[in-house]
Amino acid sequence: MSNSSEYFELHMGTRKRIGEIMKMNKEELYQYLRQEDSSIQSTDKIEMRPFEHGIKIFYFHKDSETPYKTRVYLNPDESESLK
Repeated sequence: MSNSSEYFELHMGTRKRIGEIMKMNKEELYQYLRQEDSSIQSTDKIEMRPFEHGIKIFYFHKDSETPYKTRVYLNPDESESLK
């Protein structure tokens, strides 16, 4: 059990703040998300779309117009209001 919590702490330590993520170019974002999510394939496309409360990241398989996965990063103020 302690091994999984140690992994969780180490994994969480590499997370970036939303401001850092929004400043990334497409290649930096892709590399960061590949580190965070092992389900991403090398042929996948990623789109980042800012919205009022943060950013949405859409994952697309090659030659697909429909995302197979979406991640949302909330601005710090928004995530605090959800607690």
